[in-house]
Amino acid sequence: MNRKRKKITLSGIIGGLLCLLFIPVIVINLVLIINSYINPEELPGVLGIKPAIVLSGSMEPAIQTGDLVFIHKTETEKLRVGDVICYLDSGAAVTHRIIAVTDGEDGLPRYITKGDANDAEDHLSVAADQIQGIWKGGRISGLGNALLFMQTTTGMLLFIVLPLLLFFIWDIGIRYHSDKKEAVSRAELEAELSALKAEKENGKTAEQ
Repeated sequence: MNRKRKKITLSGIIGGLLCLLFIPVIVINLVLIINSYINPEELPGVLGIKPAIVLSGSMEPAIQTGDLVFIHKTETEKLRVGDVICYLDSGAAVTHRIIAVTDGEDGLPRYITKGDANDAEDHLSVAADQIQGIWKGGRISGLGNALLFMQTTTGMLLFIVLPLLLFFIWDIGIRYHSDKKEAVSRAELEAELSALKAEKENGKTAEQ
């Protein structure tokens, strides 16, 4: 019984850990997908934080190619020279540093940006409505590359489908062995009861 309880407990712990891992990921992905459909002109985010994958080395060494950076929602009026912002350029997310703030022809501020590793400033100035937020230093090295791989068919099979399949197979095996042992224990108990009953009846017969 103790071994059975240990295995069931282990199964429950692993199942709980997988739920803790996958449920938040699924919920966050759903929120990001819904936000991307509701606001196609903006990077999807959760609670004012937008993840962005860095695809170039224009901000090295502060930000490396393949990093996942976290962009925080901000009021554009508060942006200053030296801030690192993320903006959309023809649908692509660019994370560069503000080197100057000027007034556009419409009288609204325009932001001149440049990658730390680039020799020249960006060709076009950035309007306030292009800005997705400010980078405050939060990043996870290399995670962007991993996420890009996970979006491929091979990545989804290796990191999502296969682990879930292995867990279900393992769980089914644990349940099968537990049920089999329980059936054996029940059969042994029934055999013991039958033996005791037969012994009792034999005793009564001997007394007579």
